[in-house]
Amino acid sequence: MRGFFIALTFLTRLPLPSPKVEVTSEEFTGSYRYYPLVGLLIGFILWLLAKGLFPFFPPLVLGALLLAAELMLTGGLHLDGFMDSMDGLLSARSPERILEIMKDSRVGAHASMALFGLLLLKFSLLASLTPSKFPLLLIMPMLSRWVFQIGVIAFPYARSQGLGKGFHEAAQWITLLISGALVCGISYLLSGLAGIISFFVCVVAVILWAHKITSLIGGLTGDLYGAIIELSEVLCLFTAFPFLH
Repeated sequence: MRGFFIALTFLTRLPLPSPKVEVTSEEFTGSYRYYPLVGLLIGFILWLLAKGLFPFFPPLVLGALLLAAELMLTGGLHLDGFMDSMDGLLSARSPERILEIMKDSRVGAHASMALFGLLLLKFSLLASLTPSKFPLLLIMPMLSRWVFQIGVIAFPYARSQGLGKGFHEAAQWITLLISGALVCGISYLLSGLAGIISFFVCVVAVILWAHKITSLIGGLTGDLYGAIIELSEVLCLFTAFPFLH
């Protein structure tokens, strides 16, 4: 349970007590295996919120509230990585310069435009949810916090050091496959065919995108891990909608 608590502390802004024993770097990086479970907890909170507010608010307001709630739960942790990634990748510069731009904490025009587009699409999808589609709120954060691990374990790390490098070195295929089977099963139980399709579309998309980026800059970074999580959430909702009735 300590690993789950460490993951929960890192991925959310829930008011949790500080660990009594200092967290080691091995414990921190090893806590990645609990990320899908943390995502499921985030999704459960969003699901409860949607179920409770749906009778009282119109869809547009509910969509905005769900988006705001997720941002408050996560503190926009992965959005920061998404914005840094978009600033670098959309700059059309050399690989070295792309990595420099991604490391720069300043927000550029590319990041602003990409953020606007991502949040607009996510808001539109959340506002279109009906009670029969609410299970997607459980799948979306769980699946995204599993599928990014494909990028962590299957592709090299682009920097000589960094927060994400520890995850890359700690990740194991057996953990990925076992947790993936669980995530796939839960997705099917919650949304049937739509859950299965979302799962495999996200897997293929992450592999293709990570391969493209690796060929460009030599690997992935911690910022790109966060970008994969954010993009996978939107892709999960987007691909599931046509198969939910």
